Amino acid sequence: MLMENRIQRIERHLTRGRAWAMLAVIAVISVVMAVALRNVRVDYDFEKFFPNDDPELDRYMAFRERFGHDNDFLLFGIERAEGVFDRTLLTKVDTLAARIERLPRVIKVLSPTRMSEPIITPLGVFETPYLRYWNDTLIPIDSARIWRDARVRDLFFAEDAKAMLIVMNAEPGLSKAKCDVLLDDVRRTLQECGLADARIVGRIVGQDHYIVTMVKETLFFLSASIVLLAVFLWCGFRSAYAVVVPIIVVGLAILWQVGFMTALGKPLGILTMLLPTILFVVGMSDVVHILECYLEEIRNGVPRIRAIATTYYEVGLPTFLTAVTAGIGFATLGTASIPPLQEFGMYTAIGVLVAFLLAFTMLPALLVLIDPRKLLPVKDSGSPWDRRLPQLFQWTIRNRRRIILGTGIVTVLGVIAASHVRVNNFLLEDLADNDPMKRGFVWFEEEFGGVRPFEMEITVVDPSRTIWDLEVLRQVERVQAYLSKGYEVSGLSSPTSVMYSLNKAFHGGDADHFKLPVDSSECARMAKRTKLLGKQLLGSIVSEDGRTARITGRSVDLGGAVHYGKNAALERYIADHVDGDLIRVQQTGMAYLIDRNNATLSTQMIRGMALAILITALIMLWFFRDWRMVLVALIPNILPLVLIAGVVGLVGIDLKVSTAIIFSISFGIAEDDTIHMLAALRQHLRDGRSPAYALKRTYLRTGKAVTVTGIMLMSGFITLIFSDFASIYYMGLLITITLAMALVAELLLLPALVMVIMPKR
Repeated sequence: MLMENRIQRIERHLTRGRAWAMLAVIAVISVVMAVALRNVRVDYDFEKFFPNDDPELDRYMAFRERFGHDNDFLLFGIERAEGVFDRTLLTKVDTLAARIERLPRVIKVLSPTRMSEPIITPLGVFETPYLRYWNDTLIPIDSARIWRDARVRDLFFAEDAKAMLIVMNAEPGLSKAKCDVLLDDVRRTLQECGLADARIVGRIVGQDHYIVTMVKETLFFLSASIVLLAVFLWCGFRSAYAVVVPIIVVGLAILWQVGFMTALGKPLGILTMLLPTILFVVGMSDVVHILECYLEEIRNGVPRIRAIATTYYEVGLPTFLTAVTAGIGFATLGTASIPPLQEFGMYTAIGVLVAFLLAFTMLPALLVLIDPRKLLPVKDSGSPWDRRLPQLFQWTIRNRRRIILGTGIVTVLGVIAASHVRVNNFLLEDLADNDPMKRGFVWFEEEFGGVRPFEMEITVVDPSRTIWDLEVLRQVERVQAYLSKGYEVSGLSSPTSVMYSLNKAFHGGDADHFKLPVDSSECARMAKRTKLLGKQLLGSIVSEDGRTARITGRSVDLGGAVHYGKNAALERYIADHVDGDLIRVQQTGMAYLIDRNNATLSTQMIRGMALAILITALIMLWFFRDWRMVLVALIPNILPLVLIAGVVGLVGIDLKVSTAIIFSISFGIAEDDTIHMLAALRQHLRDGRSPAYALKRTYLRTGKAVTVTGIMLMSGFITLIFSDFASIYYMGLLITITLAMALVAELLLLPALVMVIMPKR
């Protein structure tokens, strides 16, 4: 009686007038959101991936404020098979350096053709160019002198002298628009100087490459998902209206969500670019469940309005719960300390709820107005699932104990394999090996000893000393020597390097004096002449008060896991060989922060997953009022996560931001179909049917929708494997595998658990 009263109340609201009014409201909102899309932006800023609750971030920001950014640069790599010490080539290089330095928003350009070495004599200070490129006779002499000077050689030249570097420093914190203008100016200058084939790496060019690729892939993934889901909708319903209506409903959900983000001034990033594809795939699940139930009622001869009311009574609450649990799965990403993950989780959770809202407002309005015969198959030849699901159900019930035993064995194996998961990351891990940007990065790594920034902060502890004190410099020298040999950092610059150059200058440019002075008084005398090296260069190494300084260089990107071990060895060396009463030495910098972030990522994701499982369990307990049903709901969805963790460990896929979030995403999505299955089971049990019979009806009716939506979800995510970004590729691959495991668990393990756990009567 209660059910009948509720259905009748729903029927009274399903009128054509209200349907048209609802569609009018939705149309107005959609127009507003479409107008907002005119200002949609795409952005990629890897600094946003720094953990916002890490005290090291505050220290790094203060360090950067004092010494300048360690990533606002461009490196130009110039090759010549016969060697770079050629007058024609060097003339072009010098012209390029001079013209780039005059470009707006460029602070300085370092080129061996424009650098000179001070020589201090009794007659005054003289500047000797490092490379007198304009004279064919002097070039061999200068190149030999450069090759004896490791500081210049390692900074600007490859070991075989067939490649050289130019370093450009831009103004810090440039916006995307300003970076684009500067990059266009740089590329045009390269073309005009006859060096268009020069290789370029750096944040500015990397950001441009990522954004261009992101825009292209966002359009591709969304289009591919629409096409694939349209094919599956046709196979499932065999009606043009049943294809178009769901696509329109879910498409508007995407429009609203992206329009809402744009109105708030939020750009699409490397993660939120996936939002349209995810919403389209996830939102389609609810629409399919609603349509499947509605058309089943129509086939049974129920009138249109009554069929809509019955559908929303039966699947309304379960669909709401699926939206909530999916939203929780995404929202728990907010427990991570990474802003892009937090935004991705929050906006995707909102988008899931928006898709649910449209499914329960726009879809019933359309069903009221559309003749149900147009949604039915053109030719009803029956679904292949109508024959196969009964066979699968019978097999599952007969082998339920074997299924549970096999699941336990597979779970143990998954846990063992998952123990081999390794947290690791690379700076350009997202790009494919054949990507032009990646190839250029690898070339710089091979020719110039890496482009991964290395930064250390030196603080003078003794208040009576400064960084120019000889004993302090000797401590810095120890650290620098270890970095060069033990850590394999190239292109090192530090206060010790500055004093080396001064000592050499005070001795007439004699290379034998490229070392620290022998006594403190001589060192103090030289320290007063540091301005000879230029205020700009000195300011990027030592603070004005002389109390803090910097060691900077480059290293090969061997991965966060390797660098974690190197950092530990470096800390041990400093503890054993550096006088802590004189100086404090701490590593910092962009690359160091990214490694720290990934090292704590697994803990954050486990915490978020535990929270999602706990909240979902409480919701299930409220809904079913039976702890056994909570177990039945959770086990089939936790199992795929364990197994996919085992796959990650077994195959050797590194755990990082992109692979860690698949667990929260997969749990939130996979839980949907389980809720629909168990909600239908609960309804049949409330109608007085036995557990066995209720399970059979649920399996044959709801199981069909679960199978169709499961396949559709997998087809939507599998398109991501065509991404040029490794993170998106693995996300698509691993989520698809997880959803496949979840579908198998729902069709095999869930009914087996119900038969074993639920009481017989």
